[in-house]
Formats: sequence, structure tokens, C-alpha cells
Amino acid sequence: MQAVHARRARIILMRALVLSAENTMPVLAELAAPQPRDGEVLVKVAACGVNYADTLIRRGRYGAKPPFPIVPGFEFSGTVVQGSGPWSEGDRVMGLGSACYAELVSAPASALLPEPSGFSALEAAAFPVTYLTAMAMLRLSVRANPGDTILIHAAAGGVGTASIQLAKALGLTVLATASSDEKLGLARQLGADFTFNYLNDSFVEPVLGFTGGRGVDIVFESIGGDSLQNDVAVTAPFGRIVVYGLAGGAAADPPLGKLFRNSISVSAFLLQTLTQNQDEMNAVLSELIEIVDRHAIRPVIGKVYPLADGAEAWQDLEARRSTGKLILVP
Repeated sequence: MQAVHARRARIILMRALVLSAENTMPVLAELAAPQPRDGEVLVKVAACGVNYADTLIRRGRYGAKPPFPIVPGFEFSGTVVQGSGPWSEGDRVMGLGSACYAELVSAPASALLPEPSGFSALEAAAFPVTYLTAMAMLRLSVRANPGDTILIHAAAGGVGTASIQLAKALGLTVLATASSDEKLGLARQLGADFTFNYLNDSFVEPVLGFTGGRGVDIVFESIGGDSLQNDVAVTAPFGRIVVYGLAGGAAADPPLGKLFRNSISVSAFLLQTLTQNQDEMNAVLSELIEIVDRHAIRPVIGKVYPLADGAEAWQDLEARRSTGKLILVP
């Protein structure tokens, strides 16, 4: 970062990744640093998390299309350089925000959390989106109970690894799918009770076989395509399916006849809905932090890239060459 003088104003410049248009890749540029508004905190970024939603924006498949050019990124960790509310200069924090692929981020004070004790800056940057998503789906979307069986797709990714850890901590039996033996090995290390490579064949018969023909109580669906139809086929009576991503393309319509036959419910989850409802957010966050502390849960870091290599990180994520959470470091 550097400062330049323009007449009377002192402009702080920072490095950031900029996405100029759909179907392009982000490039490193020098921009004016954000100016915090009332109630916002300025943070020097130590690390920022890479999410699949970032790549959906690039490909024009995200729900809300932003005006380009933009600085991508939804989560970060770092040190407060200009405080507000309960935050003071020097506090180590993590949080949700926008334009996080940068050396400096301005975020609402309410969107920040203290960096958990014992976490590295990399682990803190990997935490907010994935663990809040997984915990909110478990508690709000599907009302998970001890003894439930859950099928987690893309189980070696950021949300997948968080979901396995939290589901096991809550006493669930975990069935996990992934696209390689290496990824399935990671799922088993995290506690998955049954794993299956969904690229080899349909997961329907193996899942029904493992559950004695009953099916699973819960499905975390993130693949899209025909996967939802197969989810319905392996869901037990009164089971719950939550869709939180469409990595493989738009989901086919669920077969209504089968939904009725077994009284299966299908819902959708978007993290933004949680962040806009403070009471639910506080409840989910409180239980999440308690579980993380009690079970010593830590984010799985797949690979760390310099900020300038953000395009490479996106390419690895889109090509399914990654496990765990990918991190950018300014």
C-alpha cells in the first residue's frame, strides 16, 4: 500500500483483484482504499477465503448480477486499523463482507467476529462463509437431530468439510460423496461413516444399501443437474433436502409424485438470508462457536495462493482440482 497526495485529500492506494466483466478472470490492480462509513471498520486483510459463488459471478450464473468492474470476495481475516463499535485498532478479526480480495476491507462492525483462539489467520479466513452455511442448514433448514443420517455431496470442499465436522459433532451419521478417491479419503478422515465416488456410478443403490433400504433423513445438495432427482430417491419418509449450490448446472425439477409419496421436503439456503436476520444469525453463531470450541474443530485448508494468483485459484476450483478451502493472501 502507498499514499499519494491529490490536492488536499490523502488517497491511500491498495492492491486488489478486479473482475472487469463476465467470462473473464480477475487481475491484480491498484485501487483507492475503501473509506469506512459510520458503523464500519477498516481491516488490513491477512487472508481471504475463495468461494464457489465467486466463480459463479465470473460466469454470470450468480443470482444477483453485479455492475462490473468489481472486487470479488465474501470473507476475510485480518487486523483492525480503524475501529468502530466494539472494535479497536489492533484487534484480530474475521468476518463477512464484500470486495474482500484486497489489502484493505471496510465492513460493518456487526459483520466481524474475533479471531478464534488458536486459529491461524488462514483458518480464520476459511471460517465465516462455510461454517455459518453448514451450521445454519443443520439447525434452521433441516432441524438436524442426533441419530439422523445425512448425505453430503461435494464432501471434500469448503462447505462439505465443515458440514461433516459439524454433523458428527451433533451426533449424525454421515454419508459423503466426492469425485475422487483422494477426496473421499479426506471425508473419512473427518469422520464420514460411508463414502462414494459419484463420478463412477449412481449413488442411489449404495446409499440405500448402507441404510438398509430406508434412505437418509437429510441431504445437503450442491451439485445440481440430475442430482436432486437421485436425492429424492434416497431420502427417507419425512426426510429433508436442502439445496445450497448448483455447481454442475441448473437442478432438474424434483419428482413431485415421489415427494408426496414419502412426505419429503425440499428447501433452499442462501447465506445472505441469515445475515439479514440478526436473531437467527446470533443463535446460529452462538451454538457454532460453542461446538467449534468444544470439539476443537478447525477449517481444512486446501491450498494458499498469493493474491496475484487469484485466477489460478478459481481455475482449480472450477476444475475440481481442490480440496478443503482455498485461500488468497495479499
